[in-house]
Amino acid sequence: MRTIPMTVALALFIGFTGCEKSPSPPAPSKPAAPTPPAPSPAASADGAVDVLGVTFRIPEGWTQVAPANSMRLAELVVPDAAGQPECSVVFSTAGGTVDSNLERWAGQVQPEAGGAKTEVQRSEVAGLRVSVGEWTGAFAGMGEAPARSGWTLRGAIVETPQGLLFVKMTGPREPMAAATESFNAMIAGLAAK
Repeated sequence: MRTIPMTVALALFIGFTGCEKSPSPPAPSKPAAPTPPAPSPAASADGAVDVLGVTFRIPEGWTQVAPANSMRLAELVVPDAAGQPECSVVFSTAGGTVDSNLERWAGQVQPEAGGAKTEVQRSEVAGLRVSVGEWTGAFAGMGEAPARSGWTLRGAIVETPQGLLFVKMTGPREPMAAATESFNAMIAGLAAK
């Protein structure tokens, strides 16, 4: 058997690797067309909010706005007589149990002296369990400072197949009282897909 001297082997190696076809320069790419913003998955052209497989009719006079942050699935505002946002309605989801989330909401409102204790109403709507509670007092939300006195938090938790859906409405006591019927009708009229 013959051996190839090391210098010959090295020369062959360099020769073979040098014969590889060098890659062609990449073809100039066309600039990508701007992608239009995707519509909010909760937006609906027919005056409804679609979230977690549930549809809510937007009450007359209420306005859907872009969610203020990525934690919100959808958001509505209830304007005053001058058209300025007075109350907000946020649709969101999170972990935990129904009761732990109701307790968390209750902890966001320091009750007023002599105020009535809140009772949670539980019902079934469109085959889904729904829990609704309301708290009035000094509302601090998620640690907001200073707390806003004379505010109400009204919230519904809908137990959907995709998880807990929170519908949380906050605002000053008087406009919140005026919006109670519309809020309750929106919750009672929910439709499961």
